[in-house]
Amino acid sequence: MATEKYIRKYLETEGENQNSLLFIIDIDHFKEINDTKGHVHGDEVLSTIGREIGSEFRVTDIIGRVGGDEFVVFLKHIPDREVAEGEAKRLIDFFHSLHPGEYVKSRVTASIGGAVYPEDGNDYESLYRAADSAVYKAKKRGKDQFAFFTEEDDDK
Repeated sequence: MATEKYIRKYLETEGENQNSLLFIIDIDHFKEINDTKGHVHGDEVLSTIGREIGSEFRVTDIIGRVGGDEFVVFLKHIPDREVAEGEAKRLIDFFHSLHPGEYVKSRVTASIGGAVYPEDGNDYESLYRAADSAVYKAKKRGKDQFAFFTEEDDDK
């Protein structure tokens, strides 16, 4: 709830006329980690992801866990889609190099959906829906990748 609140406040005030980027990150096969290595290890994996992903971005960006194995990264002041695509690639690379777990290391991948404000949504709800639609597209393509929202996604 806090993450959503911070994003809403930003969009309604200083970010109203600024391009921004919302990523929804869904951890692939997280249930398997919990089922095979236990919930304590699963909690450690999520905690490590949250801590490490926070260090990848600017202190002014908004990062939070919004569900069981789902994270949100909101990047302020993104100049164009090319920069947005570079940030998405950086996130995928982050997961490829991450092996969380102090005693038992786990390889973790993620399906990531991105949506650009205000192009893909002009408020939090529409932006979140667009990024969520893009996550679904990334999962449908085989997971461990990112996808951006497109107008064709809106037609489905």
